[in-house]
Amino acid sequence: MDAKQKKILGAVAVFHVFNDASVVTLPTIFPILYTQGYLIRRYADIGTLILAGLAVAILFHFFVGHWAKGRHYRTLLFLDVLTVGLFLWLTPYARSFGMLILFYIGVRIGSSIYHPVGVSWVTNSFRGAIFDRAMGIQSAFGDVGVLAAFLGTGYLAQHYGWSVPLHVWGALCVAGAFAGLLLSRGTNGADDAGDESEPVSWSETIRDQRHFIVPAVVSGVAWGITMAYGPSLLNHRLGAPMSLTGIILGGWIAAGVVASLTYSRIAERIGRDGVLILGFSVTAATTCLIGITTNLVLAAALIAIFGYALLLTFPALLTLVGASAKSRNRTAAFSLIANLQILGNAVFAFMAGFMSDAWGIHSPFIMLGALSLIVAIYAAALRTRMRRTAAAPPILEGIRP
Repeated sequence: MDAKQKKILGAVAVFHVFNDASVVTLPTIFPILYTQGYLIRRYADIGTLILAGLAVAILFHFFVGHWAKGRHYRTLLFLDVLTVGLFLWLTPYARSFGMLILFYIGVRIGSSIYHPVGVSWVTNSFRGAIFDRAMGIQSAFGDVGVLAAFLGTGYLAQHYGWSVPLHVWGALCVAGAFAGLLLSRGTNGADDAGDESEPVSWSETIRDQRHFIVPAVVSGVAWGITMAYGPSLLNHRLGAPMSLTGIILGGWIAAGVVASLTYSRIAERIGRDGVLILGFSVTAATTCLIGITTNLVLAAALIAIFGYALLLTFPALLTLVGASAKSRNRTAAFSLIANLQILGNAVFAFMAGFMSDAWGIHSPFIMLGALSLIVAIYAAALRTRMRRTAAAPPILEGIRP
């Protein structure tokens, strides 16, 4: 890894930390707003909030995926983190549910930039044996941001009130935006863009990525349900105080950090497609058990295992996409996958709110277990079918060292 690659990976890591921290901060305080009956009065309100923010993010993702080119990487990531910081800072001034939705939409617009742009920058900048390693590292730093947000938000909200963590993380995101901009000086991305100057072909992108539609949607469902309803499950069903809720969910994402850092070694042994099968199989088992158990200690252990399994699939999916996408369509391909994740997140998080009101806050996790089992079976069947073909497709070949 040369000096320029280190600067790119360092800058992307900084941007990813604050991007992902920003989208966790507000959902972590949902249980407080629900308990107080302030702005959020039922679980369906959480689902509506998530759906509105993510619906706008989907539209913005397509715009970013079509318009963003190599030379824009650095500037777009700066605007991403700056935007989420400003809207987080404004959120405590919401005086109605409508205002809360508007501020959340602002956060989601900003955060929708990272995954098509940041991941594309990494994919364009690394080749061969270090590609999987670089993808795992950038994924791990996003998990670090989520971990910090879970731990810090839960503690600050319990001891100082729900508005304090929003102000703190808003200010940190603004500072992080300028830190990433400073760190990435001299790496505007233009030299790493390949043939992204050619027009994007969405039909070609969809055709190349068709195998990853189902895993992308369900990975988005898993992330969304955990973010939106995990705090309430722990606080309302299992009786964990907010500070402990932050610690347990911090354990979920800490396991994900380990998963991201160990991904490349596991992928070498069982293949990227094998990682998807393993990750979704374990996710299916653990989330069903999380939905059933009423024991807080057991739930905490299961949540950590779930975090490792699920977040092992994220770099696997991204490397498979990067391997199969043509250079001119690479940002569009990551935009498409991110949109599929957002779509799954939005639709099922919305449904999960009504499910929680009707059958209990644990029911979305049982649903997630069933969906994850379907993906594991689908991925196993797909690998078997593809290995029978004469010429191995991108899902098996990937980017060779």
